[in-house]
Amino acid sequence: MTGRDIALATLHRERVPYPCYTQGFITGSAYYTKVTGRDYWSDPEGCFVEMVRRVGANLIIQWYYPTERQRRLECRETMDQPHEHVAAGFQTPEDVLRLIDELPDDEAVTSEFDHEVAAQAYVARVKGHQDLLGDDALVIDSFGQADFMGPYSSWGYENYLTAAAMDPRAMRRYYHHTALRGRLLNEAIVLAVEKYGLPPFAYTGQDICGANGPLMSPTMLREIYFPELKWCLEPLVENNVHIIWHCDGNIMPILDDLMDLGISGLQGFEEEHGVDYARMCALRDRHNRPIIILGCVSVTSTLPWGTVDDVKASVERSFTLAGPGRGHVLSSTSSTLPETPLENIEAMFQHTREFGREFLGE
Repeated sequence: MTGRDIALATLHRERVPYPCYTQGFITGSAYYTKVTGRDYWSDPEGCFVEMVRRVGANLIIQWYYPTERQRRLECRETMDQPHEHVAAGFQTPEDVLRLIDELPDDEAVTSEFDHEVAAQAYVARVKGHQDLLGDDALVIDSFGQADFMGPYSSWGYENYLTAAAMDPRAMRRYYHHTALRGRLLNEAIVLAVEKYGLPPFAYTGQDICGANGPLMSPTMLREIYFPELKWCLEPLVENNVHIIWHCDGNIMPILDDLMDLGISGLQGFEEEHGVDYARMCALRDRHNRPIIILGCVSVTSTLPWGTVDDVKASVERSFTLAGPGRGHVLSSTSSTLPETPLENIEAMFQHTREFGREFLGE
């Protein structure tokens, strides 16, 4: 089987004797240089592709590799990050509400959207990346959403959340506006799958939670956010395009809400913040199929601070809890940060290959 075949079969919850795993979302250049034997910064994307091949990763859910900002940090350049929301004119919650009041209506948004053009652009991006990897790995892309996380960087946390508390109906209008744009994109993704033969899988998510749970109360989320997000995702859910949702922080208070969206998979699982990984592995989707699980080696504890044996134990635990034939993909919980020892990253990939074959081949 090729790497692409292994990934497709795994996501379809078929039992295969080979492990499926992602590239670990590595944010420092040192590991790429070590694996490829050449200067990462001379050809970042080329080194990324070569690294994926050399470590055997066979599912790419996010086309990510370090860019100029990380290079500047590695050069120990002092970087001043101004408050972008202030520079953009968002100094008070009233500025947020004023922007929402000026959003175009649904008809204007819909009339300017071309499904065929959007589908072709989506296909071109996915296939462009797929061509770079050939059959060594499967590449999937993102999907349209109702935007929860964009405002806290664009408007500032305080302005955003205060505006939502001051006028929940206005904030729901913003969520509806972004959900409409996301729904239109999702309709185009369905077209891309049906007309152009893309694999029926998509991955991304919204960072709704922190270590202590949701940034907005679950009650308010259920009133103004989740209904719009569910409507946004309907085209994918109703046309069997499988949604893999990335979850940050402690998602347990809103886990049932996420499952109600009709998603097929979850990725992330910050156990150090209260997420029950064993419970995640036992979940089933609306069709009573096992949830696709992408997990679960921690990027905040095990990988940066654990030993090689700790990393190996985490890999084995993830396979064992998920079990064979239920769509398990070995993945780091999020971005693997530059301070992570290179031997721990290598141990994650190597033990996934070795233990994964042993476990799945039995």
